[in-house]
Amino acid sequence: MTDKKELKSIARFYKDCEHGFALDSGYYAVPIMGSNIKLMVIHDGELLKECRNESSARNYITRHKKQSK
Repeated sequence: MTDKKELKSIARFYKDCEHGFALDSGYYAVPIMGSNIKLMVIHDGELLKECRNESSARNYITRHKKQSK
């Protein structure tokens, strides 16, 4: 597991990316090979879901955070 300081530094590093994003909470949305729009949501090294666009990935992450508590 990574600590909060490391997660924040990773999120800051990837904040200006054109495709995909990283959050302080350890969630990442990375582009799927061969697609400019589809993103794969990753948390703790586990592939969670393939999303059609960035807004659906952000909505899924929000729901997943609430569900996992």
